[in-house]
Amino acid sequence: KYPELARRKGREGQVVLRLTIGAGGELKDVSVVDGGGHGFEDAALAAVKASSYAPAKRDGQCVECSALLPIRFALKDG
Repeated sequence: KYPELARRKGREGQVVLRLTIGAGGELKDVSVVDGGGHGFEDAALAAVKASSYAPAKRDGQCVECSALLPIRFALKDG
């Protein structure tokens, strides 16, 4: 959800998160690598925690992995 204060001020931004996904597809850890201010970090963290994931596979076996996830917040015209 777009942060209301950022929307009112016409702010856009990007947050980069580091996710650790377990071998069962569960979100084990998430941290902010690069924040965008204006409430974007909290909105990005809430969205990631509410999402579901598929585990990474190596040689056909599910494995834990880490990944960087950029989330862009952009206002639409109109």
